[in-house]
Amino acid sequence: MPYTPRLGRAIMLGLFGPVLFLTACSNGGGTRAYEAPDCEDVLSSALQGVRVDDTTGATDSKFQWLSENCSHEYDVLVDYTSERASAQGSFGPSSCDDLSQYLEGESIELLRAEGLCAVGAAVAPPAVAPVEQPGGGIAWNEAVGHAGTEQRVCGPLVGDGYDNDDVFLNLGLDYPDPGRFQIVVWDVGGLEPIAYGSTLCTSGVITMYNGVAQIELEDPGLISIYE
Repeated sequence: MPYTPRLGRAIMLGLFGPVLFLTACSNGGGTRAYEAPDCEDVLSSALQGVRVDDTTGATDSKFQWLSENCSHEYDVLVDYTSERASAQGSFGPSSCDDLSQYLEGESIELLRAEGLCAVGAAVAPPAVAPVEQPGGGIAWNEAVGHAGTEQRVCGPLVGDGYDNDDVFLNLGLDYPDPGRFQIVVWDVGGLEPIAYGSTLCTSGVITMYNGVAQIELEDPGLISIYE
């Protein structure tokens, strides 16, 4: 999914440094091509980019390359990124044992090593009264835990971007933070300006793209705005 954020920042999909290029050199009149990058090496580099909140676009490119070339490593990266964002949210880390029901074992080991999942019995979240969303539904930072289900999701608008006629609305956290929730409106051309800080709500099936939870729309009229 191409994405061009405001203020001139851009994701450079497919271009993330010499690690992904096949190069050749001349030695004694011969030409030797280097081997393609190793899946584990690219995964390790992408994980480091996620940990340091890389904003150069290189990490997004590694997500893209792994999705096309290394399905297992891509699944590990997406699982790690999604659960990392969830663990750093208001509800804290989940039990490592509970995560084993739906995450790759390698992802859980990475999370365990960084204290991003709880070892042993599940840790009860702090007693925090749920925040009621306009018209009902769940908060933007809960969406990642409901991927694959149809939900009404609400959150404050903190940033937006575009790519040709497609519009991206970032709730809770701005691009490129993988913990954000985004509403994608396809082929809309543009939207009337929406004040940052306004609460936006929409309904649909929550999908994941490069570790980011999102709802995709074709009709902007399905977005409710509360100022």
